[in-house]
Amino acid sequence: MNWLKNLFGTKDKINITVDGVNPQTENEFRFFKFVETEPVFFLQKWFDQSKRLGHEFKPQYERAIQEKLRTGEFRNPHKFPEYFNSEFDFIAIDFETANNNRISACAIGLAFVKNDTFVHKDKFFISPPEAEVILQSHYQIHGISKEDLEFALDFKDLWEIEFSKYFNSSLIVFHNASMDLSILKNLFLHYKIEDFNIRYLDTMRLAEKSGKPRKLTDLADEFEINIKNHHDPLDDAVVCAHVFNELIELYPNYFQLIQNLNPDSLIKKEIRSHQKISLEIKNENIDIIKDYLISKNELEDLKIEGAAFLFTGELTQDRDEGKEFILNNGGLIKQTISSKVDYVVLGEGYGWSKIQKIKELNEFKNCKIKILSNSDFKKLESRY
Repeated sequence: MNWLKNLFGTKDKINITVDGVNPQTENEFRFFKFVETEPVFFLQKWFDQSKRLGHEFKPQYERAIQEKLRTGEFRNPHKFPEYFNSEFDFIAIDFETANNNRISACAIGLAFVKNDTFVHKDKFFISPPEAEVILQSHYQIHGISKEDLEFALDFKDLWEIEFSKYFNSSLIVFHNASMDLSILKNLFLHYKIEDFNIRYLDTMRLAEKSGKPRKLTDLADEFEINIKNHHDPLDDAVVCAHVFNELIELYPNYFQLIQNLNPDSLIKKEIRSHQKISLEIKNENIDIIKDYLISKNELEDLKIEGAAFLFTGELTQDRDEGKEFILNNGGLIKQTISSKVDYVVLGEGYGWSKIQKIKELNEFKNCKIKILSNSDFKKLESRY
């Protein structure tokens, strides 16, 4: 039987809250983690049912359960990843992003496998760079909101505190290098992280070599792997681990597909890819700007009093003077794009995520935000 299916499957007689927690498991960290995090009510139900079914518990596990049931608290005596010497056979990962920008990662799921056994899984929310807002279109896909990220660390802090402990010492597996690997690369570049040397493999490429479908959902159907919540990064990472396990049986020489990511290789590759991505983003933004650029008649009829303006990018004049002009004529100044903004004045080097947000608000929230160019703003000043 496939080892991951055996651990994750739902055929286990004890299946109240968590699949795969074996009362005789050698993985003390995972069992104690289960006891630590499981609510007392469900832990009691799970423990009572397992006893009725005749399952025997290792003495240390039963003592841990009794302590939690008696006091309501239990602390895992083992630490992660030190319990596993910070080394794993592989770690399957999956990112979710706040918008189309690769540095806007807002969550990551990780599934850890060691000695051919699933040993741990975890999910981290990630605070994107300040300018990277969550688009409604992306929220509808993954359900991650601004409130979810309120207390999240940024990727640099997570790398230093957590990920650097095991990313460099384990094979990193993800599905679709054009997305997840690109996100990882861009985060390293954005935060100027240099202490990485990662071995990685793309299951999409492995699927192609094995003559299997490319999409993760199709591969899950092919191997009868249950996807509980597609686009939840933790569930997708677990499915990726399943898929990888199945594919390496079909393609035993998978190690030939392993590649390396280090600062030297990243800089050379990203100079080329960044130019391509920048061009794609620029073209997309130009199309959006054309759609919502203020017309000549609209500019002539524009009344500043009571209208809300937002400035982004460098204007040919001093931005503070421009804001003062708006305020002196009864207008309002906004700092962030929202449904309360009426006009956005674009200068050179404008924030592309703001343009994406304008499109989202106009299309999904029925807003009527208009864009003014540098020259449009000068004409408005002249008219006043």
